[in-house]
Amino acid sequence: MDANGSRFHLLLGRDDWGRCSSDKGQPLAEAWADASGTGADVAWDALRAEVSLRAELFRFPAAPRDVPPKLEDRRGAARDRYKSFYWIDRDGLAVKVMSSGSRLTSTFWPVAPSEPRAATFGGFGPVVAPSAPAAVPLGGLGITAHHYLVVGTLAPEPGLLVFDLHSGGPPVRHLWPAGVPFAPWDVAATPDGGAVVLDRQHRRLWRLDAELRVVRLGGDSVLAEEVVEVFQPAQGGPPRRVPAVTFPEPVSLDASLPLDAADPISVEVLPDGRVLVLDRGEAGGFLSVYRDGQPEGAPLPLEVEGILQGSGSAFSYALVPHDMALVPGTKDTPHRVLVVGRDGNQVFAFDLHVGEGGALSAVPQPEYLPLRLFGGKALIGVDGGAFYDFADTFVPLVAQRRPRYVREATLRTPVLDGRAPDCVWHRLMLDASIPPGARVTVRTRAANEHADLEATPFIEEPTPYKRGRGSELPYVAGATSGHRGTFEVLFQRAKGRYAQVELTLHGGGATTPRIHALRAWYPRFSYLAQYLPGLYRQDAESASFLDRFLANVEGLFTSLEDRIAAAQVLFDARGAPPEALDWLSSWFGVAMDPAWDETRRRLFLRHTLDFFQWRGTPRGLIMALRVALDECPDDTIFTEETEPTRARFRIVERFRSARTPFITPPESTVSDGIHVVTTATTQRWEPSQGRAQLVDRYRAALQAAGVTATVDSFPLREPAGATASSVWRSFCMEALGFIPAATVATTSVWREFLLRRYRNVTALNAAHLTSLADFTQAALPVVLPDDGPAQTDWYHFETVVLPVRAAAHRFTVVLPVPKGSAAEEQRTRLEQAMRVVAVEKPAHTVFDVKFYWAMFRVGEARLGVDTLIDLGSRAPELMPAMQLGREYLAESHLAPRPPQDAKDRQILGRDALGRRETHGSDTL
Repeated sequence: MDANGSRFHLLLGRDDWGRCSSDKGQPLAEAWADASGTGADVAWDALRAEVSLRAELFRFPAAPRDVPPKLEDRRGAARDRYKSFYWIDRDGLAVKVMSSGSRLTSTFWPVAPSEPRAATFGGFGPVVAPSAPAAVPLGGLGITAHHYLVVGTLAPEPGLLVFDLHSGGPPVRHLWPAGVPFAPWDVAATPDGGAVVLDRQHRRLWRLDAELRVVRLGGDSVLAEEVVEVFQPAQGGPPRRVPAVTFPEPVSLDASLPLDAADPISVEVLPDGRVLVLDRGEAGGFLSVYRDGQPEGAPLPLEVEGILQGSGSAFSYALVPHDMALVPGTKDTPHRVLVVGRDGNQVFAFDLHVGEGGALSAVPQPEYLPLRLFGGKALIGVDGGAFYDFADTFVPLVAQRRPRYVREATLRTPVLDGRAPDCVWHRLMLDASIPPGARVTVRTRAANEHADLEATPFIEEPTPYKRGRGSELPYVAGATSGHRGTFEVLFQRAKGRYAQVELTLHGGGATTPRIHALRAWYPRFSYLAQYLPGLYRQDAESASFLDRFLANVEGLFTSLEDRIAAAQVLFDARGAPPEALDWLSSWFGVAMDPAWDETRRRLFLRHTLDFFQWRGTPRGLIMALRVALDECPDDTIFTEETEPTRARFRIVERFRSARTPFITPPESTVSDGIHVVTTATTQRWEPSQGRAQLVDRYRAALQAAGVTATVDSFPLREPAGATASSVWRSFCMEALGFIPAATVATTSVWREFLLRRYRNVTALNAAHLTSLADFTQAALPVVLPDDGPAQTDWYHFETVVLPVRAAAHRFTVVLPVPKGSAAEEQRTRLEQAMRVVAVEKPAHTVFDVKFYWAMFRVGEARLGVDTLIDLGSRAPELMPAMQLGREYLAESHLAPRPPQDAKDRQILGRDALGRRETHGSDTL
């Protein structure tokens, strides 16, 4: 409701627009329910949440002498995580690679034998020089999530070649048993690190686990059943069980999945484990879905005829596939299957939507994806896109901007109720985009009786015009640049309780108007009736004109009055416009991070007072970090308190770090062979053992080292002389466990420690047997004090006060490495965290920020707290490309850009590290 009491009917979102009908009377919701998307000429754009003209697909016409690729041209191909491409050569006997660094193509396997090195005196070498591996016909190629390159072999013994792309070296060959037919055609990686292998010749599908062993549908032989243990935890929880003992069955034909397909030519695996098999037929292609070795639903037809340009006329096209690639979706986008037609000129995109009961449907998309000189080897889906082979390289598949739409379409709103007889309908507002060449025609009809509305003809209204100040609603942000904005129509003759609006979208075939929201305002607040004398209303015709003329002025003034009346919106973080959020935060003296999106800003403003209660504390730092770095921040950031050892973001204060206890290793019981001999660690000295014992042990240590000196006490400062100094430092670490760190500079700290412990000098004199006037006369001991409180005070000062003081005001912020993140993303998160902590930390503290891996690593993770069973060292995020000053050794890889043909130095990953010793003119 505005300041004058006018209301509006709103159409916003799929459900509201779905209640509209086409000019033929069909509800749009029913038409949009058609999976093909061709049920109505008015389409719903889910990405933009708008209605528009239905898009059509531009089809690439083949040239008269165009030679389509043959199915025999298909080659297994894949791209690794370092963006190098691998494929089977045209002769089917070698694997080619295009390196990401040099962009050059070379033979990956088989590798020609290197020249034998010259024999050296005393050296070992092969008696017979190795020969090149025999060439075998290959079929099917894929790269697993664990970075293994899997290549199928066809003859003489069918099987698989497995290359470790991390460690390098020759392949490991997995042979299929004799008598088990196996002819690999296509290989696809599974999310768990395994693979599926399509055998087109025998119409079979083989599933391999993460260790590339055949997964049997019937399971393995059970030698011992699972047993529930007698003793169970008293506190409850899951019962303790002894797992069953199984023995793997030999590989047989029964271990594979038979396919009910005429000609299966490609296979892909969805992130949830479901397998898609592409079936080729002369009448078109189908997608068969398999889950856990069983077919799931009926095959999905791949039909694009309904969205092709010109499909409304006598037109027929059947998509006969050549290959397919899967582009996994995100939380906002569905999975997409890209299919190459057999002419090799165009790729057709299908979005996989989940229907009732989890069944999939393949919806064609009007996205124009042409191919240029496609070689027919393969289509590879990676990183949200795809690549296809061009000559002896691979190029990205790029969508071309060729928009095609139906020329025009009409929709009618539901019947709108004005709530009063003879209601004068005020104006129509459209939040829309109307580019050049497109237009929207508005027609209305109104009547006092619902039954009379159908017989009332539509009256055409003026052409909508774009408002210069955007939406008429107060403090509602909307795009006003370009062709997008709020378009207004002042109703001319719409009078009656019930009204209906008809919109006709015109695009001419090359463009389309897009409408996001519709608002129909009623009743009109008449300046003529409210503010002018009755004289101006005597003539009906002139009164109607004057009323409509003054309505334009009313629209301007009402917008200003609405902003004044709704000023309270600016003080509510939930409804304030985005441009007012920084102003609202200034009321709290807070400058929000520019990297925060609108959701994070509103969340922080709603809980600013909760945050200030904890600001400057570890919990407050974690709140700020979660607001900045959480993928989906919510109110629990400020309301829930998580146990520190369970929190994802952790604050490690240095003074809380415990020392690692010294554990004496057991003596070895091995009597023969080489073994390690260790010396038991001597018991540590403590003040309770007395001063004399420490002095005797120090004297014995000096004598054992051959140092002649008269020792009556144990010095607390490092003695002069290299030998004496070395003995003293070694003895301190062995007997005390620390090296005394007190110096003249720490005298004031010593006096402060005594003052806090004894409070007055009288108590200090009684404990230390001194006669000091005040604490400023207390001297730091340079030799070990006599037994008693003075000795204990010195020991506590060295072991507690100084270490804690050195670690005080220092802390480390530990961030989890996001799973699957790239090195660039990690650096961005690190910079964001450092900005947040630098602003929110106490002023006197010093900090650093580090990442931790949510996987088990000795010395870096705690079992049961920080551990996660995952890919381990083969996780992609563990091996980013190395950059000097940013990455760490053993946690990154050398990018392939340096020249690999350098002869003047050793190249990591190419040359084996060895020892070089030079004797005269000979080198070993």
